[in-house]
Amino acid sequence: MQRYHSDFECYRRDISFQYSCNMCIIQLGELVNRLSDELQEQHPEIPWHGIRGMRNLHAHDYDRVDLSIVWTTLCEELPVLRLQLEDILDQ
Repeated sequence: MQRYHSDFECYRRDISFQYSCNMCIIQLGELVNRLSDELQEQHPEIPWHGIRGMRNLHAHDYDRVDLSIVWTTLCEELPVLRLQLEDILDQ
């Protein structure tokens, strides 16, 4: 991520930023839960189940969160998801 110039170790040492990112993941999962089944079925390219699963992990099993997986999600998967969701909104 830009804040850390793609340096995982800097991210790993900043607990406040980790908590901020975790909260964003939880909020994203909560928002996905509010989407209709119909919308989710129309867009199987979006990993809806995975988004909810990551939310649940962060909300309930936070002691099992793997920071390297979160880092990959933040740096690689969320930018792709953002583009996919923008395409859906443009339709």
